Amino acid sequence: MNDHRFEYANLANLKFIEQLYSEYLEDPSKVDLSWQRFFEGMAFGARLPAQTVCPTLSSPDLRVFHLIEAYRIFGHRAAHINPLSDGPPKPEEIAELKLETLGFKQSDLSQNFPTCGFLKEETAPLSKIVEALQQTYCHFVGFEYMGMQTPEVEKFIQQQIEPYFSYPMSHEERLRLLHHLNTSEVFESFIHMKYPGQKRFSVEGGETIIPLMHELIDEGGEEGVQTFVLGMAHRGRLNVLANILRKSYSSIFHEFESTYIPDTVQGTGDVKYHMGYSATIETTKGKPMQLHLAANPSHLESVDPVVEGQTRAYQEKEGSLKTSAIVPVLIHGDAAIAGQGVVYETLQFCNIPGYATGGTIHIVINNQVGFTAHPHESRSTQYCTDIAKGFGAPVFHLNAEKPENCLAAARLAMRIRQRFHCDVFLELNCFRKYGHNETDEPGFTQPLAYQKIRDRKNIRDLYRDQSVERGNFSKEEAQACEDEFKALLEKELQATKDLTKQKREVKLPKEQKPSPLLQHVPSGIPISRLKELTEKFCAVPSEFNIHPKVKRIFEDRKKMSEGDLKTPVVDWGMAEYLAYASLLTDGVHVRLSGQDSGRGTFSHRHAILTDQQSQKTYVPLNHLAQNQASFDVYNSPLSEYAVMGFEYGYSLVYEKSLVIWEAQFGDFANGAQITIDQYVVSAEQKWGSHSSFTLLMPHGYEGMGPEHSSARIERFLQLAASDSIYVAVPSTASQFYHILRRQGITSMKKPLMLFSPKALLRFPPSSSPLEAFDEGTSFQEVIDDPSPPNKPNRVLFCTGKVYYDLVQEREKRGASDVAIVRIEQLYPLHEEKIQSTLRKYKGISSCYWVQEEHENMGAWGYISPKLQKLLPEKLELRYVGRVRSASPAAGSGALHKFELAKFLNEAFE
Repeated sequence: MNDHRFEYANLANLKFIEQLYSEYLEDPSKVDLSWQRFFEGMAFGARLPAQTVCPTLSSPDLRVFHLIEAYRIFGHRAAHINPLSDGPPKPEEIAELKLETLGFKQSDLSQNFPTCGFLKEETAPLSKIVEALQQTYCHFVGFEYMGMQTPEVEKFIQQQIEPYFSYPMSHEERLRLLHHLNTSEVFESFIHMKYPGQKRFSVEGGETIIPLMHELIDEGGEEGVQTFVLGMAHRGRLNVLANILRKSYSSIFHEFESTYIPDTVQGTGDVKYHMGYSATIETTKGKPMQLHLAANPSHLESVDPVVEGQTRAYQEKEGSLKTSAIVPVLIHGDAAIAGQGVVYETLQFCNIPGYATGGTIHIVINNQVGFTAHPHESRSTQYCTDIAKGFGAPVFHLNAEKPENCLAAARLAMRIRQRFHCDVFLELNCFRKYGHNETDEPGFTQPLAYQKIRDRKNIRDLYRDQSVERGNFSKEEAQACEDEFKALLEKELQATKDLTKQKREVKLPKEQKPSPLLQHVPSGIPISRLKELTEKFCAVPSEFNIHPKVKRIFEDRKKMSEGDLKTPVVDWGMAEYLAYASLLTDGVHVRLSGQDSGRGTFSHRHAILTDQQSQKTYVPLNHLAQNQASFDVYNSPLSEYAVMGFEYGYSLVYEKSLVIWEAQFGDFANGAQITIDQYVVSAEQKWGSHSSFTLLMPHGYEGMGPEHSSARIERFLQLAASDSIYVAVPSTASQFYHILRRQGITSMKKPLMLFSPKALLRFPPSSSPLEAFDEGTSFQEVIDDPSPPNKPNRVLFCTGKVYYDLVQEREKRGASDVAIVRIEQLYPLHEEKIQSTLRKYKGISSCYWVQEEHENMGAWGYISPKLQKLLPEKLELRYVGRVRSASPAAGSGALHKFELAKFLNEAFE
């Protein structure tokens, strides 16, 4: 892959460059911005210490500058980073590094040239300069950082690694490194021997990950880090749990036993290499360090945004953004980081307000194979980490068989992150000793690679033997270290066997009846307080130039609370404001994010006001009271997968918070289906994770076509079980208020799938009187007909917007014998309230479920058996709605109206 950044520095144009440089010295603005960048990047002037700046710019000076810059940019291509290769290309085989390309001849190697600050000497033989450059940039670490960050970051990296990247280690430090390699390798081989044939997704071939992470944590402690939030897939996860987070070996061994049952009461648990863990450890220098490893499924990289969200919540919980104290670390696989789009979506957060975490350390375990796929089948780029270039993240390519170099790079990565708060990548080039798992045969697809791997010493043995040979420590010291750790594992294994003998009662998860989620939660507040809150959030500063239409909205909201409108009602936008305002003044933090959530897709919210002259913003809900909680509203990137994962992760950590992700339209939630399936709905049952995360998904059939009509209620109802979530479709503004309030104050932390309206936002019959928000009121899971018939003959059950279509049709027909009952909360279903309602309609001859969705969609498939068993004997529940369809909605307004008229006729005929 050719880099053309030197085209403007062609050696035939040296005189031209010298002239430009003279102009640059006189006034940098006189030259084009690209040339300003060139002179800064080439270390002219301020980039070099004053005493080492070359006094004149003769051709030899420029050639040396060119040489140094060439190695800084292209040297990584000649670095020996692949442990399975016979060696990288020699520098002289890389066009950009050839002496001839750079204006030198072989005979120049013995000649003295100015070092331009790269070496301590002012001048040195060209051979010495080249040797130093190769030792720095073409050794066992490939540094890829030029042109990706600011000159300040580049200068810092150069100060740390030039000339000769090394970090002298003491006898004690080398023994500690050997110990960490020991724990990494012996732990894996011990399990392999004691539990043959069991999957563990070992890290063998990349054992250096364990000492590298120790070094990262130790250096973090010295750099002011107090907490690391970790995310990783299954490869090496058990090793990290045991040797980094220090989960006991016996508990991990216990999970390998055939009799093991998860120690849970209601949940199903998960496989051992998906579980999360938290611990407080001490660094080597005795500093306490909190470690949190996020639980995750086998959907690779899906945990990335979850970790970023958790990190942001930890950083914000104390009231200020502690980005230096709390650091996210993401561990990727080579095929996954190149292949999974959520990686890009997550990286996009790095500089966005509301999502940035002050820089993430990325570690890529590059074992040079996917499941069975070769690298050329997995990506189109030279490196699996090339995505980092788009975000200005320095990348250090490491050779796992050179652990001392890897540790030095980890230290540097941590320092860069803490000083510049940017992402940094550490690519650990290694191999995979076995197949994708320990029962898989890799020789089927990678025969040549595995011929090399089978004959290869493990990294621990390589380092031990090399260190003994160099006299870094004795063979006896190394053997004692290994024997001691093996003895510990045998002891832990025995403890596991003793534990396995204990019999435990097996408890399968089952739903409680009635569901604890149906507990009554009072959510109304005194009208006097509602008016006071309205007064506060409608008081926009007089100097703020609010848009006239928005000004009118806020004037109307004030009138709603005062009862000055013709009909004293509260619409949906006002109800939402009241819910948030009351929670905030109760000390509950609110975070709302989504595409265009500040204004609201339907221009109904206006949580962020924009000055029409200065473009400055004002958030009314942050000006309610001096000691209120914070209201954070963010327009998110145009992503569902990563943004939802981020908000879910945030909700796991910030307990006293109402965290809401809003879909621009409800069907956009399917862009985050992995997050919904694997985290939001099932995390509590699998991992014991608790969250009150809320999804707002606009839903409703309004003749606008297949897109944006359906939020796919049926999918969420299919997922609903074991009291895992709430699923609700409120039909009035007050119901919307109460369910948001309930979600913010209830002690039952469960995710809420809330299907919000579109047309109803400005539909007066769905607004609510102020009394519906008053103290003593609450969310109603079932709403009986407000005008029940005296002699009922038929009951229509429904949910959502179709209620108003049915009411209008009933009035038009004068069908005084038909009752219409709304199910506002579909899961958990309040069966007692439904039965209580049905008792009022004894003697009815027919009962229908009516929905605007197609028969194979909406709530019908879920609710039909549940309602049927509640009906009197011999009374059959019938379906009324649109016929089965593959597409969610009709593509024309005319067809939509025809379908609506047809099923409304069926409901009353």
